Amino acid sequence: MKKLGFLFIAMGIAIGLLLPWAQLNFEGDEIAELNFPAFNQKGSGEATVFLKAADNPVRIRFSAQYKVDGLLPPINIPIEVKLSDKDGTLVGAIISFSTKGHGGGPDQPKVRSGTNLEVKVQNDGLHKLQLSFAPNKNNNGIEKPDIDTISASFIANASTINESYKIPAAILALVGVYLILRSRRGRKKEPKKFRWGRGGE
Repeated sequence: MKKLGFLFIAMGIAIGLLLPWAQLNFEGDEIAELNFPAFNQKGSGEATVFLKAADNPVRIRFSAQYKVDGLLPPINIPIEVKLSDKDGTLVGAIISFSTKGHGGGPDQPKVRSGTNLEVKVQNDGLHKLQLSFAPNKNNNGIEKPDIDTISASFIANASTINESYKIPAAILALVGVYLILRSRRGRKKEPKKFRWGRGGE
């Protein structure tokens, strides 16, 4: 029963965490990748990409490459994002790149994934993507963190993340915990052995 409990917990984790992670990072077809080099020097940048309504739904995956031994705020780096077409702004949002646990030195991971954005294309044609540093009250005085490059990958036909499966995932995990606890309670207690001396025969 204990093994079955661990199996239920593993299934719950796989459904609740691994499945949405795989959908966000691997499903869909990449249309294009836009790069914004030397971002810390400019503090902003813009580029264009051709998008079609047939690509819907479109997901934008962001990643940032930090400089080795660069100065970074302690928690995250907020970036303001604006995507517009010929009729105006389609998406206006603030994404973030985590810096928590990131230290200096060449052995530290220098590439971090950022927040994903979902886009519904309205018009076929060129779209302009604009990025800039957003205000950060927890920047420790670092107005322009040492980001070497920001990349934006446009993914066509991206699967929509369904939140409804999180409930059965949680139920599976709870059942697993229950089975493990029950298996421990079901163990037969061995009778106490008397010792020679006091309390013994």
